[in-house]
Amino acid sequence: VVRDGAAFVRSFGRKGAGDRNFNDPRGVCVDGDNQIIVADCCNHRIVVLARTDGSVVRTCGSQGAHGQFDEPKGVCVNAAGLIIVADSENHRVQMFTCDGTFVRAFGSEV
Repeated sequence: VVRDGAAFVRSFGRKGAGDRNFNDPRGVCVDGDNQIIVADCCNHRIVVLARTDGSVVRTCGSQGAHGQFDEPKGVCVNAAGLIIVADSENHRVQMFTCDGTFVRAFGSEV
């Protein structure tokens, strides 16, 4: 995490598969509640962190098909608060509510 002018503030996690660990994090965004959302590529999940201390609010997904991931590489939140994930190896884009409930998918392996 950096402040204006790119001053380092803090980092969260380390390499691994546990709750506060990441394996090749790719995409990062911030939602309307200022929670940090990370596409944890090689752990095949999305991780939502508290902005203040980096504690895990929730994780979504595991490796698999419908509503799951295979190397998610990008994440953003739309104006309606839906989490949108670029699920690269499943060749699709998936949408979830802020609590991780699957909404819909678009792409070749839907």
